[in-house]
Amino acid sequence: MGHDHGNVIPSYMKVFYTLCTLTVLTVVAAKSLHFPASWGTPGDILHVSIGVIIAVIKVIAVMYIFMHLKFDHPFLRFLVYVPAFLFVVLTFALNFLESWDYIH
Repeated sequence: MGHDHGNVIPSYMKVFYTLCTLTVLTVVAAKSLHFPASWGTPGDILHVSIGVIIAVIKVIAVMYIFMHLKFDHPFLRFLVYVPAFLFVVLTFALNFLESWDYIH
């Protein structure tokens, strides 16, 4: 009936180390990336976008392993990943449009 997932501990540990590394990368990016003040709002948008991109990578790793999408039918993965992708795109688009309104 179900899939034989075997020993999942190595996969869990890979995701754990990936999440730890990406968390450290997020902190380093937040503390050490300084864009010129002349960039103004676009610099802020770039700063936040880098953090969100790292967060999206973390979400995908968690979904793939801990939600067991790795073992599911490709169509089910499609039904999960496409709405998640559209959510991210729409979130960026709406934030861009709002910040565009402030700039102009």
